[in-house]
Amino acid sequence: MEHMRSIYGQCSITLRILVFSISLVLCALLLVGAQNAHAVGLKENTIVTDSTIKLGDIFYGLSEQSDKVLGPSPRPGTDMVLNARTLMRIAIALDLPWRPSSTSDYVVLSRAATLIDQNKIEQSLKEALKEKGVEGRYNLRVSSGLPDIILPHNQPGSFEISKVSFNPKNNWFEADIVAPSKNNPIHRARMSGTVDRLSSIPVLRENLRKGTIIGKRDVEFMDIPSRSVNHDTITNLEELKGMTPRRILHAGEPIRTGEIEAPQIVGRGQLVTMVFENGALSLTAKGKALENGAKGDLIRVVNTASNRTLEALVTGQREVTVQP
Repeated sequence: MEHMRSIYGQCSITLRILVFSISLVLCALLLVGAQNAHAVGLKENTIVTDSTIKLGDIFYGLSEQSDKVLGPSPRPGTDMVLNARTLMRIAIALDLPWRPSSTSDYVVLSRAATLIDQNKIEQSLKEALKEKGVEGRYNLRVSSGLPDIILPHNQPGSFEISKVSFNPKNNWFEADIVAPSKNNPIHRARMSGTVDRLSSIPVLRENLRKGTIIGKRDVEFMDIPSRSVNHDTITNLEELKGMTPRRILHAGEPIRTGEIEAPQIVGRGQLVTMVFENGALSLTAKGKALENGAKGDLIRVVNTASNRTLEALVTGQREVTVQP
């Protein structure tokens, strides 16, 4: 009987030890789970809305210190990159349970901002110049370029041209711009430059070689600064139609009068029809061209019947007219 009691007591002790061990294991698992639930990690991309960087902008899973200020944030509209070394220094200094997994770890902090569209600035400037009498087609050449206007994220993307002046003698302008408004001038900038007048000129759509007759379909119009139009630049479509390049002409480039010529419709040594006109009388004869000629050129021809040399006006393909 005593032996049975001893065995029962030993089993009871063993059971208590087993239950205690299982409880320890469960507590350990719960502790690990709790730690994992609060694991600290990186926020690789964060948009900052105020003027300071806080610890919570860089790490997630913080149980405390998330509002701790680390330093000033980047300017509105710009980014700041924190590399692995900088992040490790922050973690060590603040005793955070985080270390870089590799040297490629980083965090990008972007400052939220309101950006003003430069196209809108240019359009508003043109409208202001129109009130000063600037008309027609032109480009604006701003000396230092259109300004980059970056406002805090909580400000509207608006602006006003507060002052503008224009000198028609040299096409020079000056203008002041404020954003978001004259009543709330958070950003001020000054613009100055010239009004670059434009002229529309005919240019080729595609490259053309010598001997190709230029037609209306080969031509389109392009705006270029008026200061780039020389005295010999072709500005009229009629000056191009029916002409041919003296050499290859490239598409989209201004054409000068010396780069084109009338096509040769009579070649030296070719047989031509000679037309003799005198009032109502009109006679024809065979001749031979002694020179090349384009329409309207005066060339020498020889009458093959009389062997007489005459001057004649080129009037068509292998046709010349002899004046009485």
